[in-house]
Parts: sequence; structure tokens; C-alpha cells
Amino acid sequence: MKNFGFWVKLCLFNFFIVSVVGVMMRYEMAFSLPWFSHQFMQESHSHFAFYGWVSAAIYLFVTKYLSESKKEINLQKYQWMMIFNQIGSYGMLFSFLYGGYFWLSIVFSSVALFTGFAYFGFLLSDTKHNKNPEMIWLKTGAFFATFSAIGIFGLAYFSSKKDEFEVLFRASTYFYLHYQYNGFFLFSCIGLFLIALKKYQINISEKWNKTVFYLLSIGCFFGYGLSILWIKMSDYWLFFFGLIAIVQLLGAVLFLNWIRKINWFQNQNFTGKLLLSVVGLAFLGKFVLQSLSVIPPLGVFFFNNINLIIAYLHLVLLMGISLFLIWNIVTVSNIKINKILKISILMLVFGIVLNELILGLSGIFSVFYIPFLSAKFWLLFASLVMMISIVTLFKTLKFKS
Repeated sequence: MKNFGFWVKLCLFNFFIVSVVGVMMRYEMAFSLPWFSHQFMQESHSHFAFYGWVSAAIYLFVTKYLSESKKEINLQKYQWMMIFNQIGSYGMLFSFLYGGYFWLSIVFSSVALFTGFAYFGFLLSDTKHNKNPEMIWLKTGAFFATFSAIGIFGLAYFSSKKDEFEVLFRASTYFYLHYQYNGFFLFSCIGLFLIALKKYQINISEKWNKTVFYLLSIGCFFGYGLSILWIKMSDYWLFFFGLIAIVQLLGAVLFLNWIRKINWFQNQNFTGKLLLSVVGLAFLGKFVLQSLSVIPPLGVFFFNNINLIIAYLHLVLLMGISLFLIWNIVTVSNIKINKILKISILMLVFGIVLNELILGLSGIFSVFYIPFLSAKFWLLFASLVMMISIVTLFKTLKFKS
């Protein structure tokens, strides 16, 4: 890809914009920001993070992979796909910030959503004869991105009747989030990780790959039930979703164990080891928390505590997905590694971990009625650290000739 460097920088810049809106939200909570609605900022922040940062980075690295593995591929349609994704992303950024859900934000949301449909179609048509182990992950991830749209359509329908269908509105929200986080993002990142390992002449065996894939894909497809445990259900369903949680956890453990066995991790530099260690812990923690949520008292505790819900979402999107994408940028993009870049990554990891720690403590303290009045200031500090680290990383990022 001739303009690969430009797209990498744009993705990082978008990540910076996500952090700016995050700082605005934290500042509004700690002090006051009368010109903006907190709800509108939250909607702008989440939508732009999903499409402007994570989806854009996935589209970019998959396009790069396809351009290198299949020389005759039509790159122009992928370029247009990424352009339309940016149009939808920036449209959502400003329209949601201005007025939340209304006709204009829905239009831009539709642009981004149908771009995802196009991505799935392009991937299916251009990789018919590609039997490499990473393809099953990339295709399934794209499928889950498309499948998650059912939740979006549900949100669009029930949003006007939220008071009457509050449970279905909330269930639609979790449907979309589940198949984005645990489907599209996770599966695409595993596929990109397997592609990155090829740089080191490391390939996963077909048997091992399929075993892990079937465990995680079955777990993801039926795992939506783990996101709606707040709905009253019979013990039989709780038992079934408990088995699904174990299936997912087993798949994650097997995959992490395979990574440990290939003795590749030791050859990473300190920055690479740090990023991958945090990413691995984040995803292992995600599956452990999902398993624990099946226990009724813990499930009630988790789903009724807003700080723990936000902590869980950030655990996946920030500690897991975002730090993996940063690792992928540094590893795959032929980046010049310098001292400032290393410090920027260390600061980013510190800010993300601190954010998780404060959110987790806020949730736990609330159960025991322990006041944590300084939490909003610590969260603002953590978001400022992340924002500064991302802009520093963006400014120091240079490509080798």
C-alpha cells in the first residue's frame, strides 16, 4: 500500500480524538462543562472509538495483508471503503456531540454500518481460495460485525419507545456491544496477530487453530446470553450459559498457552513484552469475569454497578484491543523505535491501567458504602495521561525508508 503510512497516522490521530472527548467527559464529571451534554459526549466518544479508531485500524491492516498476499487485488475499492468509514466516523463524532440520536447522526451511523457490510462482502469475494489459518478469524470477525447490526436496528426501533420496551432497548444495546467487542474486534485481532507472527516465521498448526477457533466462535455466538444475565431466567439457562463461559475461557487459555509454548515472546523487546503482557491479561480477565458473572449474586453485583460495567468495557476496548493495535502498528508498520516513542507507550499503559484500577475500586467501594470522592479527579488525571501519551506517540511516529 503506497499510502499505508498516511492511514496509520490517521488512525492514531483518531485515537487521540477519542481521548480528547474522554477528557471532556471526565472534566465535566469533576468540574463542569455546561456547553456539552454528558450523554451526547458519551455517544460521540463510543461511536468514534468503534469506527474512527478500532474499525479503521482493522480495515487498514487487513487491506495491507490482502495487498501483499494477493497482488491482483483491487485496492481501490478498499481505499473507498476506508474513506467512507472516515466520513461516517467524523459525521458521528460531531453529530452525536451536537444532538445525540437524531436524523443526522443516524445517517452517519448508517454510512459506517454499511461500510462494515461492504468489508464483509469484499473479504468473502477476495479470499475464496485463501486457506491460511488467519482467514477464518478475519472472515468470522467480519461476519460478527455484520451480525451485530441486528442490535443497531433494534436500538433504532426501540429508542422511540424506550419507556415501553426498556428491557428490549437495553438487550439490543448489549447485543450490538457483544458481537462488536467479543466478535468483530477480538476475532479480527487474533487474525492480525497470526499474520504478524509470520514475520517471525511462526505458523499455528491447522488442528490447534481450529480447536481454539471453534471454542471461541461457539462461545461468542451463544455468549450473548452472558451479557443479558440481568434478565430473569431459569436455572437451566444459567447452567447453559455457565458452560458457554467455560468453553470461552478454555479457548482463551489454550491460545495463550500456545503463544507461551512457541518461545517467541522472549525475543520481543521490553515495549513489545509489556504491551502483549497487558493485552493477554486483559483478555484472560475478560473471560474470567464473564465466567464469574454466571454466579447470580455476582451477576447482580456486576450488572447493577455502572463503574464496573464501564471498567469491563474499557478492559476489552482499551487494555485489550487498543493496546494490541498499538503493538501491531509498532511491529508491522516498520516504525523507527526511539526513546520518546517508548516513553509514550509506557505512559499510555500507565494511564489505561490507572483508569481500570480507579473504576474497579469505585465499584467495589460503592458496595461497602465507602466514599471515594477523589475518584473523579483520578479518572480525569488518567484520561489526561492517555491523551498526552497518544499525541506524543502520534508526533514521534516515523517510518523507516
